[in-house]
Amino acid sequence: MWNLKDSITQVKNAFYQALQYIPDFNNLKATEKGKIVDASFKSLVKDLMDDFGMIPGEDYEDNLRDNEPGADFVILSPRANNLIKDLLDGKITVIKEHTRVSKTGNAYTVNAHYRKIA
Repeated sequence: MWNLKDSITQVKNAFYQALQYIPDFNNLKATEKGKIVDASFKSLVKDLMDDFGMIPGEDYEDNLRDNEPGADFVILSPRANNLIKDLLDGKITVIKEHTRVSKTGNAYTVNAHYRKIA
């Protein structure tokens, strides 16, 4: 069974390791580190939204100033909020885009999408 805590820990560890590859990251001031973490995380969120056809400004709006709490920079539409809540609750799973071959031998692409788990 899918474990949210383990999944988030894996993502956090991968993100932490990626930040360590930035030259002199550990020697930066905390505010500079914060800007890099914030920009990197926002880029990650944008890429995920693009992958799943979510609309910036509707499903995600970054309207807070640089001096506002980083934990609150994601503001979601009700549709996106429910989608992410169900994902984190383990009620849906993400299906990545992939190619399939039908019984008749025709190849076709299945777009990335979410599937409810019964």
